[in-house]
Amino acid sequence: MLTIQNSGTDGWLAALAVRRSRRRFDGTAVSPEDLQVLRECIERFRPTHSARIVLLDDAPSDLFRGLVGSYGRIEGASSAMVFIGRQDAQDVQEALGYLGEGLVLEATRLGLTTCWVGGLFKPGVAREAVELEPGESVYAVTPVGHAASTVPSSERMIYGAGKPKSRKSLEDIAPGFSEWPSWARSTMRAAQVAPSAMHRQPWRFRMEDGTLVVGYDGAGSPKVSKRLDCGIAMLHVELAAQAEGVTGTWHTALENPDVARFVPTSKGT
Repeated sequence: MLTIQNSGTDGWLAALAVRRSRRRFDGTAVSPEDLQVLRECIERFRPTHSARIVLLDDAPSDLFRGLVGSYGRIEGASSAMVFIGRQDAQDVQEALGYLGEGLVLEATRLGLTTCWVGGLFKPGVAREAVELEPGESVYAVTPVGHAASTVPSSERMIYGAGKPKSRKSLEDIAPGFSEWPSWARSTMRAAQVAPSAMHRQPWRFRMEDGTLVVGYDGAGSPKVSKRLDCGIAMLHVELAAQAEGVTGTWHTALENPDVARFVPTSKGT
C-alpha cells in the first residue's frame, strides 16, 4: 500500500503544474542548503519498503548516455538522484514512480530542474555510485540542477522545439469521467500532466465501487515499465484528492494491466 498522509508534501501540488523535464543544465552546483532539504525529504517521505532513493551530491559525469552517441544526453547536471527497487517486490515499479515523483516535485518546489531517465543512463555507473543491498537494482535516475538558460537545438528536436507537449484528453485517460464525483474529476487533471517515458501517457483510470483504479494501455513492449509511469500519475492523483479534502490509500500490485486502486478513507463530493 502507498499513501502520502503526514509526509510533508506542502508545495507539491503547485510544483506539479510547473515541473518541466530538461536535459541541459548550466553546471551550477546545487546549494548545500537545497541538498540538505532533499536529503531530509528522502528520510521523511518513505511510503514503501519496495523502493528507495539515493542522492548523489556530485553526479558522475558519465552517468547518462544519449540516444545516438551524445545526442540527447543529459549534460551539465551537478547532482542526481538514483531510484532503487527490490527485484522481488510485486509493486516495485509503481512504488518507484510514486516515491521518485515525490522527490522530483520537492526539487521543483526548490526551484531545481529534473528529468526522469529510465533507459538512457549507464546502469554500471549508477551501481558503482551507490551501495546496493542484495536483491536490489537501479531502475531509473534523474539529474538535479539548474537548467540552461537557453534550450539547445538537440533538446528542441527531442521535445518539439520548446512547444508545450500535447496531452491526451481527459476522456482518453478516464472514459466517462464527467459522471464521476467532483473530487475524482479534479484528480484526472493532475494525472493528465504527469511525466511518462517517451511522453506515452499510458495510464487509464476508472471508477469502481467508489474507488479509483489505474491501469495502463496494452500497446507496445516498452523498455521502461508502464507501471512506473502509472506510479508517477498515482502521486499526482493523491495530491489532487487531498486538495479536495479526500484522503486514502493505494492498494498496489494488481494484476496487469491494472496497477493500483485508490481507496478513499474520507470522501468528498
